[in-house]
Amino acid sequence: MVVTVGAEFQRLRTLSPRYLLASACAVPAIVEGSPMKKSVVAILVILALVMLISPGIVGKLAEKSVDEQLRWAADENRDVVVTSESFDRGWFSSAGRHRIELGKTSVGAQFLEQLGPGRDSPAPALIIDTELDHGLIPVTSLTREQGSLAPGLGRARSKVSIESADGEILELPGIVHSHVGLDGGLTSHYRVAADSARGVSWGDVSIEVAADALDGRFVVDGGLESLSFVNPDFETVSLDGIGFSSDMKMTDFGYAVGDLAFSIAAMQWPSDGGAVNVGPVAFDGRSSLDGERLDIAADMDFAIAGPAPVGDVSWSFDFVVNGWDAATAGRLQRAVRSAQGAADPDALFAVARRDLEHLFAKGFEARFDQLDVTLPQGTLVSTIAVDIAPTDPSSFVWTGLLLSLDARADVRLPAALLEFATAMHPQLNAAVAGGFLKRSGDNYEMTARYRKGLLTVNGAPFPLPLPAPGS
Repeated sequence: MVVTVGAEFQRLRTLSPRYLLASACAVPAIVEGSPMKKSVVAILVILALVMLISPGIVGKLAEKSVDEQLRWAADENRDVVVTSESFDRGWFSSAGRHRIELGKTSVGAQFLEQLGPGRDSPAPALIIDTELDHGLIPVTSLTREQGSLAPGLGRARSKVSIESADGEILELPGIVHSHVGLDGGLTSHYRVAADSARGVSWGDVSIEVAADALDGRFVVDGGLESLSFVNPDFETVSLDGIGFSSDMKMTDFGYAVGDLAFSIAAMQWPSDGGAVNVGPVAFDGRSSLDGERLDIAADMDFAIAGPAPVGDVSWSFDFVVNGWDAATAGRLQRAVRSAQGAADPDALFAVARRDLEHLFAKGFEARFDQLDVTLPQGTLVSTIAVDIAPTDPSSFVWTGLLLSLDARADVRLPAALLEFATAMHPQLNAAVAGGFLKRSGDNYEMTARYRKGLLTVNGAPFPLPLPAPGS
């Protein structure tokens, strides 16, 4: 029965849509009976139209939806370039190829340099080949793995390959299964079992993606158990326990807000002094709009097994920014993007200066609620808070910023850690002699305040000479 049904679907694909429509419309003429029977016939005709005529119409809609998703992805990240190399649209199914490459930006050039070939070398590319079964009821998808008659604009199967700089193409394992909904939204999932090939080994992979270009929302949830490969110097690089997730939505200000997180249990790569072991690494970022103000928060934990004499080191921070002017932040982001290729840092500041000044003039609060560094001798614990009062943007000057600034810093570190640090850097003894670090039991502490040009450290005032406005 399965073979027969599959063969019938293949035969249907060869029939002319005009012939199928004529046959469907001829059904009422050859069926006679009661009004109920005629109603049944009418329903059958409608179903025939949906199954046989809709694929051609929906195919065009599906193609448009794919193009919109690609344009949206390209607009959101200028460091990568997404292009459509081909799209062959048929009546029941279509096939397309898309190419993803690093953009000609400073970030793209730096990433290419890290990959090994060098920033002036040809860049590798991702090649995505897709087969799309379309129609409100995509009957041809039943002949494929994970096929379904669920209503939508189409169901797709994509193979991903890597094209190296010398033109060699390596096909990655697994298939990306996607569904384009009636509203044009795209959902995809990618699963690969643990395996190895060509010097690369990987654990189980699972990635879920949902994107809606109309709503501006992009959701990702996935992970990779492990990954190891041999670099050009025949040295092994390995990563374990990779996880990532995001739920971002585009705003009217030209950037997305939402949640973003990633984690790595452990990673190891070779170096001149021996293998470098990093992990665990965990990052959790959140951003949201409060009216026309942008709030951002980020937590991160990072550990590295360092060599002697420092030894193992870990960092933990909890960073918060409240009250950035949302519109100015969007303009500043676009200005930075436009100047990413500039070799001169002064050129970047010249482009972003006005927006940067406006951002500070609007005022905001920035805090490190936690900024800790742990070494074998103990943990340096610190908190930092900066509050910038709003001022008139039309009369903003950088020297005036010092008068609108209210800042606080609290630091505590174990005496053993300070002794270790001063043994390596004797100049740090001046911090103790000058009263910046005061002994309190087994720790050294510093409490610093700044307000309206007056700095106090551990209660002692340190007036700062402020330049005249406009100087």
